[in-house]
Amino acid sequence: MKVLFINRMLSLVRGGGETFDLEIGRHLAKLGCEVSYLSGLPLFSRGRPPVIPASFQPPPAMHTVRSPWLAWIPWDRMRGGWRVWLLDRRLFEARALKWVLPRQAEYDIVHLCEMPDWPAAAKRAGLKIPVVVRLTGPEGAKDSPGLRATDGVIASGVSVEKIRRLVRPDCENIPNSVDTDLFRPQPSDFRRRLGIGPDTCLVLYVARFQDFKNHQMLVRAFAEFLKERPDARLILVGEGHLKSWVQKDCAELGIADRVLFLGEVPFTELPALYAAVDIKVISSDYESFSFATIEAMASRLPIATTDCAWVPVLIGDSSSSSTLHPSSLRLAPGGVISPIKDPGALAQGLLRLAGNPELRKQMGEWNRRKAVAEHGWAASAAKLLALYRRLTGKES
Repeated sequence: MKVLFINRMLSLVRGGGETFDLEIGRHLAKLGCEVSYLSGLPLFSRGRPPVIPASFQPPPAMHTVRSPWLAWIPWDRMRGGWRVWLLDRRLFEARALKWVLPRQAEYDIVHLCEMPDWPAAAKRAGLKIPVVVRLTGPEGAKDSPGLRATDGVIASGVSVEKIRRLVRPDCENIPNSVDTDLFRPQPSDFRRRLGIGPDTCLVLYVARFQDFKNHQMLVRAFAEFLKERPDARLILVGEGHLKSWVQKDCAELGIADRVLFLGEVPFTELPALYAAVDIKVISSDYESFSFATIEAMASRLPIATTDCAWVPVLIGDSSSSSTLHPSSLRLAPGGVISPIKDPGALAQGLLRLAGNPELRKQMGEWNRRKAVAEHGWAASAAKLLALYRRLTGKES
């Protein structure tokens, strides 16, 4: 099976969609697939090509097309800014289609990260091979010619039910997963390299600087947390157009010296970072899934999260938040959950974990067990390959 993944961001900024495409591709290769990627580059810079682990065998072919790169504009903070985001996507989609059409005989199937409008345009232009679209969130769950023209739709987490109800009853649930051999409790020299002592409480957030990730609420919560734990440090991994805003907030809050902005950390280096910290925090307003959460779970970390849809489910929460007081904290087997957009409550959740090493240990062990038992890539890759075979007629 020859699979072409098309992912706009793959050579620019790594997020959950990029992790899915690279990791599922690696495991599809283990099942005998020939995997290739097509991603976007800015017109006048080199981008950030992804790190391909040595275990990706045979190694994938990496292709790129250039188009204007507009995502540095803070579109999610602008009135009508979605038009900037849409223009960026449309320009890349046009270049991707121009690249694919003369080469379609080289592939059996095309796998898209988002791009729900592309299949209809591609088929009108003469694309003959099947197309699968992965929707990374339920915001893509709306009727469109593109999704009707798509041969297969996949999703995970809370997105699946909504997409099935509103758009595609045949949407396949292909769970996001984690490499539990890579992300695991392990020795780490991260603290030593940064001159951080073993007793300093380290809180980690891995996320792009986007509005819904709510870094600005997190740093306000951390400022409150520091009043009780002044030795703590917050580590922020990721890039994005709102990063400078968060850095400014840290300076105004007087906590700039307690917050480390590490930028993009290569995927293969992330496990050692997880292994060095004490608490994984999620401050998002919404998450349809969360790769960073299951990476932390596999690393045996407790989670301090907002009530952002799927993350509480991942850490074992069985409560209905609508029946609880809006300012209440609640404990789950794998962490503590606070209301969204509430820095005071998130600070209290962090304090609850920071002050109780035994509770952190119990939650971390529960998380590790769940990650190993329920979130392996092999099963997801096998399920996706079965879908590819049905759509292409290549059942063996």
